[in-house]
Amino acid sequence: MQQRRTDKRLSYYDQKKQLTQQRKTVKESLNHIHSQVLQNVLLRLERAFQNFHRDMSMGHPCFKRRGRYNPITYAQYGGFQIKENKLKLSFVKGLIKIKLNRIPIGSLKTCTIIRDIDRWFACISTNVKNSSSIKSNSIIGVDVGLTNWITLSNGQVIDRPDFLNKSIHKIKTLHQNLSRKKKGSKNRWKAKIQLAKAWRKVKLQREDYCHKVTANLAANYKTIVFEKLSIKNMTKSHNLATSILDATWYQVKQLAAYKAEVKEVNARNTTQTCSQCGLIVGKDLSIRLHECLNCGLKLDRDHNAALNILHLGQELTLAERKPILVSKVNRNKQVNIDEARSP
Repeated sequence: MQQRRTDKRLSYYDQKKQLTQQRKTVKESLNHIHSQVLQNVLLRLERAFQNFHRDMSMGHPCFKRRGRYNPITYAQYGGFQIKENKLKLSFVKGLIKIKLNRIPIGSLKTCTIIRDIDRWFACISTNVKNSSSIKSNSIIGVDVGLTNWITLSNGQVIDRPDFLNKSIHKIKTLHQNLSRKKKGSKNRWKAKIQLAKAWRKVKLQREDYCHKVTANLAANYKTIVFEKLSIKNMTKSHNLATSILDATWYQVKQLAAYKAEVKEVNARNTTQTCSQCGLIVGKDLSIRLHECLNCGLKLDRDHNAALNILHLGQELTLAERKPILVSKVNRNKQVNIDEARSP
């Protein structure tokens, strides 16, 4: 990190060359760590600087303080192996007992070891052929909100338990308990672990519920259309910032993206526009019913927004297919002209 700050011309490949030389000179601290694990640290640093140069609002990459760097990655099979349902890691003596969530299918590619407070996980990626079980070209529009968590364009409303409010009293008590402990003491460290576990429980509850909802959507629909929201800007000046972050809208979109095809459309006027006639009907946020004076359509405002999102997603799909169709037509015309010119 410090090298990249002082010498901005330094690249990822330059640091990899320096790493090879440092492993020969500094044997005590680097030679007991697998080379691919060290190279992966440099790769993450490179991605951090690329993201910073692409979007300056993300902030300059900074150092990870002690105890905050949790995952390490073995980038190739060989640095790690699975033997007799046990994990073998290079430069680690013996075999590590693991509880396999499911047996890996296909050729093993990478293994990421993750420390989660007092637990350890091994995330293994494999290379498998894409075998989608969805045969239809079904598409669904999704509107997210706080009153109705998810509203689908078919009228279905999906709500979820308020995990944060159920645990907030315990979290506040643990925060107060932590603040009373002396800094640097063992009791403060124990209180810190208890608080982290309470937050972890809320996090895992959110993830589990989001996984179940997105898996159900992906099983029934090939394409899922979401509205494009700037959650970062919404939480800056919004008095409901805590509720917006607790709603995990971005996480739902992220989890759905690798289970089905996800499209994003502009959210502008999706709530105000009538999904039947296209007239913009201005209404306050407190009004939950969409009522069009032009065509007489009456339905829930979130359902109306989900229908508009669906229509925009269908238009986007057609727009993506048009260049392919045009190129095929032009190619056929060229062939016909050449055939006409031939004797």
